[in-house]
Amino acid sequence: MFSREMAIRMLLIGALLVIARLAVDLTAAAAYVFPEFDVGQKDIAFVIFILAVPCVLILALVRLFQKRLVEAGGLLIICCLPFSFDETLNRQFWKFRIHKSDYQSIMQSDPGPPPKYRVFNWGNRNTRLMGGGVLFEAVVYDEFDNIAWWSPEWGGLRSSPSPEDR
Repeated sequence: MFSREMAIRMLLIGALLVIARLAVDLTAAAAYVFPEFDVGQKDIAFVIFILAVPCVLILALVRLFQKRLVEAGGLLIICCLPFSFDETLNRQFWKFRIHKSDYQSIMQSDPGPPPKYRVFNWGNRNTRLMGGGVLFEAVVYDEFDNIAWWSPEWGGLRSSPSPEDR
């Protein structure tokens, strides 16, 4: 009923689905961190992933009609596997770590009075696939190597904030 070949086949199918999901996460994070090098690789990975899941579902239905219930049930469970975990990469942290030396050099060359801080604009993006809201992103970096999200109190700390910091 449950053979070694079936187990290997199901493990390989599960591994391929998880790898496809990880490829989507990695390419989306890379496109976020390096938008100038985004040539649609995240879209290709997404299409591959979206096509792989229905293929496994169809295979599960075929196994169900062949009365191979254990394999059909296993394949249906495997289809849920790539959706069972959140994003694997923290793209905001990755982007900050890549550009941290730039932020530090700008902070060191800032002639302003303490407390020194700077708002680094990360641009904006849509919040939904088809339109929706717009999310404006920035990171506030100060002279003490701290990171903070923008709040109105930051504007009052410095007597002469730059126009982009306002």
